[in-house]
Amino acid sequence: MMEKVISGNDAVALAVKLSRVKVTGIYPITPQTYIIESLSEMKDRGELETEIIRVESEHSAMAATFGAAAAGVRAYTATASQGLLYMHEMVWWVAGSRIPVVMTVGTRAVGPPWNIWNEHTDFMSERDSGWIMAFASTPQEAMDLSIMAFRITEDERVFLPMMVGMDGFILSHTKTRVYVPSQEEVDSYLPPRRQPYVLDPEDPIAMGNMFSPEDYMKLRESIHRAQIASKEVIVEAGKEYMKRVVPIGSYSTLNESYKLEDADYAVVVMGAWSLDAMQAVDELRKEWLKVGVYRIRFVRPWAEEEVVKALKDKSVLVLDRSVSFGRGGQLYTEVKASLPDADIKGVITGLGGVSIGKNEMKAIIRKFVERPQGIEWFYPKEVGKIELRSPRYIK
Repeated sequence: MMEKVISGNDAVALAVKLSRVKVTGIYPITPQTYIIESLSEMKDRGELETEIIRVESEHSAMAATFGAAAAGVRAYTATASQGLLYMHEMVWWVAGSRIPVVMTVGTRAVGPPWNIWNEHTDFMSERDSGWIMAFASTPQEAMDLSIMAFRITEDERVFLPMMVGMDGFILSHTKTRVYVPSQEEVDSYLPPRRQPYVLDPEDPIAMGNMFSPEDYMKLRESIHRAQIASKEVIVEAGKEYMKRVVPIGSYSTLNESYKLEDADYAVVVMGAWSLDAMQAVDELRKEWLKVGVYRIRFVRPWAEEEVVKALKDKSVLVLDRSVSFGRGGQLYTEVKASLPDADIKGVITGLGGVSIGKNEMKAIIRKFVERPQGIEWFYPKEVGKIELRSPRYIK
């Protein structure tokens, strides 16, 4: 293991290399482009033994990656925003085929209007696709989760694909200290590739045919049960990762608590701004406000038992960087479903790159404590109204 000052994109590219990925389907889209550029440079230098398939769209990137994985090799791709939406059909085909694949999503706003900055709507829009879904809070975690993803997805209790979310620009382009494991350490952690079946001309199988309604429903149930079974696998994989690869992480649970033991108030967040929330909590504690942070690391599977245990006795504030229009924040609806009778408030903020740091977190938490019904959407400064034009009547 060695230390390097690298970005989240660099960390993920190194994770792909160390995981000995054999095929990578690539199509560039900001902010993940540097991952695939870095992998291409590694291959040109002879440092990476992977077949890089350049395609014409994100839909094809996932199709190529899926085909390679079905043929029996570790396969990887990355995308963001409109690209993830463009490959949405293939995202479902991979999960329904029960084939292990790993993908990075450098999260970004979804148009219209065009916006390249960060939010979580693209990532959260895949909650029901059947993929395991983890979200990193640091470049270190982006690398760790990417390596762990291959072990989790290839476990016979799971056999589902996994995507790792990473805040666009905030993590993808920001450099910080990362502990990079050696090839030997990762080799000792990742077993040989396993998957439920392999495309083989000598042993032909049919894929994608019509199922009877009962068989179709049975397959959907198998995906649901594999998601639930993956909780145990994720914990096992996390503990083994800390033992064999990088000992500084905290991967013995699906999610993470910070100063929650004696807290009256809990702030639920996901991603890079979790650290801003933790800094805000440290300062608010000096003002004798007993508040803690609960960080969602896995959206799927949903850690129901952990969520209930951590939050059941608290007043809960859920901060969302995504929105389900007409319903509210997407994390809020998940937490509320786990604790329907609890005191829970949701606030949507930080969409489209609106900057939310430690001071804004403190302001939101103070408003929640002093006037819990007073905020649903938070802007760090005054903004003008966005209104449609007067109705245009067409004869």
